Amino acid sequence: MPDDQRYSELDALRGLAVISMIVFHLCFDLAFFYGMDIPVHSKLFTLWARGTAMMFLIVMGVCFVISWSRRAAFPQHDTVFHRYIPFLRRGLLILGGGMMISFVTYLIAPGAYVKFGILHLIGVSALIQPLFVRFKFWNVLIGAAWSIAGLKIVALQSSSTLLFPFGILYPGFFSLDYYPLFPWFGFVLTGMGIGSMLYAPREKFLERLDALPYPHMLLWMGKQALPLYFFHQPILFVILLMLLGSPLSPNL
Repeated sequence: MPDDQRYSELDALRGLAVISMIVFHLCFDLAFFYGMDIPVHSKLFTLWARGTAMMFLIVMGVCFVISWSRRAAFPQHDTVFHRYIPFLRRGLLILGGGMMISFVTYLIAPGAYVKFGILHLIGVSALIQPLFVRFKFWNVLIGAAWSIAGLKIVALQSSSTLLFPFGILYPGFFSLDYYPLFPWFGFVLTGMGIGSMLYAPREKFLERLDALPYPHMLLWMGKQALPLYFFHQPILFVILLMLLGSPLSPNL
């Protein structure tokens, strides 16, 4: 999206989420690969990780509504099918990235590789968001109901190994990163509802947010969130190798 069509407050929120993600993963790497006594499995760290994911997903929902409504203004995108094509491509691209993460983590930690992480969730969400766009601001309530139902669903177990993308686990399931559709797609829907209320079109009172003195680096990180997700871990590994040497065996 051209810079003159972007909303600084959304880039800033996404940039904050990127920074939070990088710092969290640094702590996790130090505990997981170098055995440092960092309580990454504690409730506080879990809330940190979940809060960061919520921020990403809500902003994703808002940005989808903005993009969808802008595409609807062009004659060449006058059908739902034509508007859907870019989101189909984007969803498949991100889902493919998630599968790459699964493969790499399988090589590193085969007993705990990423089976349905945040990229898998974002990729699948991009594919199914157009099904919910018609509900507009009602998606706030639909998203809340989806997430509440998800809390019940994730308590279920099944012998099937095919239901974990929906939050239903099989015995012995473990994954380094796990964000199933229930309850997490509910936050995407909530963002879509917020986007319909505040950004389609954008409310006047939000324009003052553009005048805030956001750091350029923060805005840049918000614009480059996806590449930063892919490359921040290899960069962290290189830095840790240079500073701390070879890692220990993964500390599960």
